Amino acid sequence: MLTLCLLSALCVAPPVLAQDLKKAVADDIFADHPSMDRNAVVMPAPDAKPVAPFFSERAIGDASVARTADGGWILTGTTLRSGVRHGIELWTSKDGKTWKGWGPAKVSGNGIVLDDVSERYLAPSVTVAGERLHLAFSDKTGCARVATGLAANPGGSFAASPCLVEDASDVSLFVDRDGTGYLLWGGGNIAKLQPGFAQLAEAPRFLKPDQALFARHPPVGKDWPVRTRIGRSGATMFRDGDRYVLAASEVTGRMRTATEDLFMAEGPTPYGPFGMRMLAVPHAGRGSIVRIEGGLAAAYNPKCDDGFALFCEQVGLVPLERAPDGRLRQAASVITEDSAVAARKPLITSETMRDPSVTLGGDGFYYLVGTLDGYGYHKPDGGVKLWRSADLKKWDEVGFIWRWEGMGYDFGKNIAELWAPEIKWVARDRTYYLAFSVMERSVGGKTWLYRSTSGQAEGPYANVTKSYLVKGIDGFPFEDDDGLYFLWGGGSIGRLNAARNGFEGSVRQLVDVDGDHVGYEGNGLIKVNGVYFLTGAEWHGPLRTHGTYDMMYGTSKSLFGPYSQRRMGAPHGGHGTAFADKQGRYWYTMFGNDPTAPWRMKFGLVPIDIGDPASIGVPRIGTARE
Repeated sequence: MLTLCLLSALCVAPPVLAQDLKKAVADDIFADHPSMDRNAVVMPAPDAKPVAPFFSERAIGDASVARTADGGWILTGTTLRSGVRHGIELWTSKDGKTWKGWGPAKVSGNGIVLDDVSERYLAPSVTVAGERLHLAFSDKTGCARVATGLAANPGGSFAASPCLVEDASDVSLFVDRDGTGYLLWGGGNIAKLQPGFAQLAEAPRFLKPDQALFARHPPVGKDWPVRTRIGRSGATMFRDGDRYVLAASEVTGRMRTATEDLFMAEGPTPYGPFGMRMLAVPHAGRGSIVRIEGGLAAAYNPKCDDGFALFCEQVGLVPLERAPDGRLRQAASVITEDSAVAARKPLITSETMRDPSVTLGGDGFYYLVGTLDGYGYHKPDGGVKLWRSADLKKWDEVGFIWRWEGMGYDFGKNIAELWAPEIKWVARDRTYYLAFSVMERSVGGKTWLYRSTSGQAEGPYANVTKSYLVKGIDGFPFEDDDGLYFLWGGGSIGRLNAARNGFEGSVRQLVDVDGDHVGYEGNGLIKVNGVYFLTGAEWHGPLRTHGTYDMMYGTSKSLFGPYSQRRMGAPHGGHGTAFADKQGRYWYTMFGNDPTAPWRMKFGLVPIDIGDPASIGVPRIGTARE
């Protein structure tokens, strides 16, 4: 199995104090790209703990939590797997630890009786406003209603309103400071209520980001963030200072699983205009925000079909913090994802890095290169910089080992960006090879291959050809028993000739048993006990917006495959390389390229355990799931 290790001496690195990115392009083409965005999560603090359930009395979904004036707690939600249907159930707690169940709420009036156990009401919500306790819900006919009782007596009677909205789901109530009530439902429908909350005061409207924000990058034909909604379900609203925050959840499909994430957007009024939606709490499920000591917290109540949630059908709390740009996101004190990647730290924080490549050299040192200066140095600036380490913990900067020279190619007036350098010690040649790609704006990418003429990682390096070696990007030298191969693009591979300046035989394409590429970019290869592991990078979920940039892998006993059906290797791993250390342990490099990675554009290492070539184990933090 290929799994990720959590507990290791190499799992610790100094915290990132700032993650400001350099401007990396000559225009604004990447202005909305996720890698120029800030994280939905923040790099975990040294003492960060996985979120843990604080309510596990009953399997529950769509959790809604409220606080009482005396600091107590009230909770409701969709009761699950109970064998009977309970209407709307309530639980209360004085300390958030010991809970008292009140059974089905005694709701009646306007033709509805909610303690009828023949019915189950989905996704009710609870709101405390002064002495009043309000339940917002959709009855068995789909009518949205609000029932009102006393916060001091949750076991007492609740008076239900008439039908407020038909065909509604995920109903919630927001009560502003002046007592004005607003009904919300679905993924962002809203309508003000008359005093007493028994009738709408206006026609409903749908809340979404301010479309003026996207005039420069219209959504049609673009893979930019979603413009038309904050979320698809569970809309709820709260107020933080003078800002109104709309929260809603959506199943995005990132990480190749049913991740239901909590998104937020803010505006100056309950109607907006709202800013762009931001992913605030990954895996949280339906949103519910409460006040806790020191600030705000979101309920964490994932469904069991989210394969990377820490638990399911129980309720936890995720403290929120304000990011430097003002957005709300999960705090550094908590971890919300069940993967070893989520708890890790970067190893180099002095500058940005993408596409990191590490090789164990012939001299016993580890050498590192990567894409620098944001999206790569522009010709004629910079080049390829080298780092060296004796133990994979402390990395020393060696300096530039290649600059823009001897390329045998005229870029003219095109913008040329240096991407994805790869360093490889080749034992049979007793020297190092350096591959890198150059992307020309509007022309495409090409990849060069250089060889150290001194046999040292520091070089100097000489071009193996008179110009570029191949068209395409992400070159990767791979040494096999019968020779040296070159892998690039989404799986193209050829055996290099003795001079290393061309190919012997035909170029092949590596695919899995379904004929799919294992990764659309950033492919790499290692061979362990006669089994080839082909790795590659792939986006899952909303492409380049709120998706994840993951490392996929496939295995084969033949270099040319076909490889096993591609599977998840390291979530958030993306374009990296696998390598063995001096003790025979295996590692994968990662840099963080999506909004839910624990850091962005910094070099880090993920330990991987390679064993059974037919399967892969998903890394876990260790919190038990039902």
